[in-house]
Amino acid sequence: MITPSARRFDQAAAFPELVELRESVRAADWTAIELFFAGLSDPDMTAYAVKVVADVVGAEEFLEQLPPSPLARRLLGARYISKAWEIRSAKRAQYVSHDQFAGMREQLCKAEPILLGLTAEDPSDVVAWSFRLRSARGLEVGQSEARRRYDRLARFAPHSFAAQSQLVQQLCPKWSGSWAALHTFTRQCMDNAPAGSLSPAVVGEAHLEHYWELDGEEQTAYLRRSAVQQEIIAAAEKSVLHPDFFGGYHWPQAYGVFAALFGKIGDRERAAACFRPLGDEVASEYPWQQLYADPAAGFTFLRDKAFGGAK
Repeated sequence: MITPSARRFDQAAAFPELVELRESVRAADWTAIELFFAGLSDPDMTAYAVKVVADVVGAEEFLEQLPPSPLARRLLGARYISKAWEIRSAKRAQYVSHDQFAGMREQLCKAEPILLGLTAEDPSDVVAWSFRLRSARGLEVGQSEARRRYDRLARFAPHSFAAQSQLVQQLCPKWSGSWAALHTFTRQCMDNAPAGSLSPAVVGEAHLEHYWELDGEEQTAYLRRSAVQQEIIAAAEKSVLHPDFFGGYHWPQAYGVFAALFGKIGDRERAAACFRPLGDEVASEYPWQQLYADPAAGFTFLRDKAFGGAK
């Protein structure tokens, strides 16, 4: 069995073609990058692949030199957003310095006009709208503007998990949202989603976010609520546990969210069903890196517990 320390929290590593895409970016091979994206049609898979490119440190130096095609602009705008969050870090606001906030804003202000231009030219550019949601959060433009951006996107992709997952973060109290608004939104996503789709997984994300904001016994009490458990089960059964489930590049994250929730609840059967597809080596960054100081050890503990190996 793989040791906890050997597990990789790199969702892209689960897909050989995304590993190749990342290497193409590092090699500044624009032809290979264009060919890769030409073979994608699913907006959520495209959005994830754009993020893979955007997360390559230093990629902006290559992307800035390209002729300004829609793809090149989309990738460059997304790269500036990733760089903004690299500067800010994942820390809570009170631990982020003035210089970090200034550096973040500088990068986001470079991304905004690029992505705005793309959505003005093509209002159906779902991927550009999705990254504008992440930019909106960093620029703190407010709930109304973030929701306006999501609603524009939803006209063309009403079940975009990538976009819905971004709005989940925006609706959390830590970004001036509210639990009521968050849970109402995610329930609507689940209710309207086709069976076997990713959208119901945002219900799980909302409950994890709520759980994380509580302390000690409050966390345990929250996941013991009958209504919370029933909603998590319903969301899982309409997504990752549905026989028609298709998760594209996001399936490790979706399975991970429910594996963590069912593991914490103590529902071993459902937890095992969610852990099993994740295998022994690769997992998504979210939720494990947020849930545990040592993500590999936490993942292994919950997985062993689900399979009867931990007490």
